[in-house]
Amino acid sequence: MQTAPTTLQIACRRHDWTNALFEGEVQAEGYRLDVREQANVGAEGLIGSTPAADYAECGLTGLLRARAAGAPVIALPIFIRSAFRHSYILARTDRGINQPKDLEGKRVGTRYNMTATVWARGLLQHDYGVQLEKVHWLNQDAPDTDYPTLPPGIVLEPVDEKVRLADWLREGKIDALVHATADLVRFMGDTRIKRLFPNAGQEERRWWQKTGVIPMMNVIACHENRLKERPAEVRAVFDAFAKAKQQGLEGLLNNRDSGLFFYWEALEDQIELMGLDPVPYSVKGNLKTIETLLDWCAEQGIVSRRLAIEELFYSGFDG
Repeated sequence: MQTAPTTLQIACRRHDWTNALFEGEVQAEGYRLDVREQANVGAEGLIGSTPAADYAECGLTGLLRARAAGAPVIALPIFIRSAFRHSYILARTDRGINQPKDLEGKRVGTRYNMTATVWARGLLQHDYGVQLEKVHWLNQDAPDTDYPTLPPGIVLEPVDEKVRLADWLREGKIDALVHATADLVRFMGDTRIKRLFPNAGQEERRWWQKTGVIPMMNVIACHENRLKERPAEVRAVFDAFAKAKQQGLEGLLNNRDSGLFFYWEALEDQIELMGLDPVPYSVKGNLKTIETLLDWCAEQGIVSRRLAIEELFYSGFDG
């Protein structure tokens, strides 16, 4: 009698790179994957007596903070979400904000603990000379989030979680917004709101050519005991994600089913500039980006010390 394969619980977002897993077109060899849609489980969902999943998508800063606090979780180099952040910095048109340095002295809404905002603050500081301690940050992190080692001068004024920071920007209660959901499309036709970088797409391309960094947000993680006790299982899951991504990459080349008329233009531009897969599932292939994130998280007080790559990522798949 044949034994049924072990079922593994997977929680992550539906994405071009994961659709094949959700559709059952890709499985982990020797295992059955039960995949549910949940964009950010967090490290706490991977530990305890009743974990939410066996493998789950986690935001990198949350995972980093958990590792620094001793949580037995480890990131796999499965980068589910990456995005440049210049496009996600919005400002009022009536507050004299015409360049990044003009954010100093202004009221800026944010969520300090988000990976996306770590990237945004880092590029503002390191590439455009913004002194972050001179910005008045209106911060909407969870009430119990603490930062024992914030840089000197950084003050975070708490904002109730029920507040919609986009509405505050629209109403003029804040001067600018640095946030993962600061999409200009939400303000189309509103002449009071603009991107801080008018030609954000070109600025993002220039920044990549200068730094070689593509900001990554979320990864797949698991309990570190799985690596110690079930390495073959972890490898099978990694390979399944890698196969699903390959299918997604192949799907990008067929733009006939996209609702975006000029999809082909963006795709051809990306391939010409950085190739079809600029964020491979590899620690070695993303060293500059990972090192930069670790540096900036320590600089900004997200964690009290600068973690080493091996404290956060398993790199055994690089060979």
